[in-house]
Amino acid sequence: MKNCIPLRIAATLLMLYTLMSASIVNASAAEENSSVNSNIPVVHTVLFWFKSETTAETVANITNIASSYGSLPMVRAVYVGDSLPSEREVVDDSFGIAITLLFDSEKDLQAYNADPEHARKSKQILPYVTRGVIYDFYNRAQTHK
Repeated sequence: MKNCIPLRIAATLLMLYTLMSASIVNASAAEENSSVNSNIPVVHTVLFWFKSETTAETVANITNIASSYGSLPMVRAVYVGDSLPSEREVVDDSFGIAITLLFDSEKDLQAYNADPEHARKSKQILPYVTRGVIYDFYNRAQTHK
């Protein structure tokens, strides 16, 4: 029975070592993944649905606010517009406005998310919004015309 305690300790230490090794490998892989993607352009698309009482004048103001995101130094390009009506079942045209911003890197997107001007402008838009959906993705196409 005396030998059981050292075996339990050894098994526990082995399990802890295995877990720590796996954590280090996962952290290292995440860092490697992040550095691999650091120079790939990023697209940030936001769809907003407005409250029913939101006026056309307010939507026009929101469009102007969203368009002004292009003045932020980390934003490469801005696209803002309302939904294009479609008869196709696969097309979701139920949103009120779409905002797409292009960034040179994920780091620029992170800087944008932390920017106080972005926060200030968002606070002007959000009171009129019932729902928002955000899509962030890497632009791997790299085609420009």
